[in-house]
Amino acid sequence: MASLNKQQKRAKRAKDKAKQLRMSGRKSIPMYGDPAHATAQPPVYVLELFAKLREAEAVGRSEMLDTLLASVSEMISERPGLLDLKNAENESMAATNLAADMLVDYRMWADDMDRETAQRWLSTPEFIKDFSEALDRYRQSMEEPASE
Repeated sequence: MASLNKQQKRAKRAKDKAKQLRMSGRKSIPMYGDPAHATAQPPVYVLELFAKLREAEAVGRSEMLDTLLASVSEMISERPGLLDLKNAENESMAATNLAADMLVDYRMWADDMDRETAQRWLSTPEFIKDFSEALDRYRQSMEEPASE
């Protein structure tokens, strides 16, 4: 587990990034990228992800976030074009942005929220902390097989 100081730095970076995204806005994921198609049915793989997230969320937020990160990783390996590398410092940040976009779209789908409300939900301190912890768990799980 990361030290308290490292966790605080990550939480601050996440908070700053969320504030930056609120100010500038973020490009939506490809399924809603074109405003003319905003009401279009999401692709099947996205609906399957949303169904998994709903089941996992019934267990808890932590379970939902773990499911999201594993699923997004799988989606990226199958569809590398989902990553928006132009608006991210590196592939890892692009993947994190995709996961955040998926969460916004999931919340809009699951709870009929508008985009602004869903983005506010994503930028609450509690959620940022939970998301950061889920990222830490995911990164640690990716490192474990290599060290064995």
